[in-house]
Amino acid sequence: MDGHELGMYRILQWLDSIRQSDHHATRWPRWVNKNGPAPTHSAAPSWCYGTPGIVRAQQLAALALGDNDRRRTAERALLYCLADSRQLDLLTNRGLCHGVGGLIRTVQRVAQDAETSLPFNIWLLSACERFLSAPAPEQPDFLEGTAGATLAFRSAEPDAACATHWDACLLLI
Repeated sequence: MDGHELGMYRILQWLDSIRQSDHHATRWPRWVNKNGPAPTHSAAPSWCYGTPGIVRAQQLAALALGDNDRRRTAERALLYCLADSRQLDLLTNRGLCHGVGGLIRTVQRVAQDAETSLPFNIWLLSACERFLSAPAPEQPDFLEGTAGATLAFRSAEPDAACATHWDACLLLI
């Protein structure tokens, strides 16, 4: 095992130690501080905090390490998250960082590498309606503004090929 693999395993072990599971779902906390994970509560399922972004990181690590169990666990966790209307209703804008745009792009990237992409693609169909019903950002910037929201929505169709890798800066690829 080389140093890179060892580092990935150490990070994955830490993520496993803060993973929270109950009869509803598997998820990761929105924040961790010196006292441990923040209490679990319904939080917006955004790209930048909690389950969706961590799921993608877990999926990418699983693909790199050939760990199919980790991959399936991560993908199931995102499906549980996407089925939780309490969380989805907390997305109040179209932005990448804390909005529907970031979740759409994360789901799109997970679907692209998923063992079974169909449930993610079905969710993406309804996500377009959710995106359009959310308020448009007022600022033009990338993470919370119209630039990022527009990029996320442009290829939101299920099974849409990613024409560019603009989302590399979000660590989604």
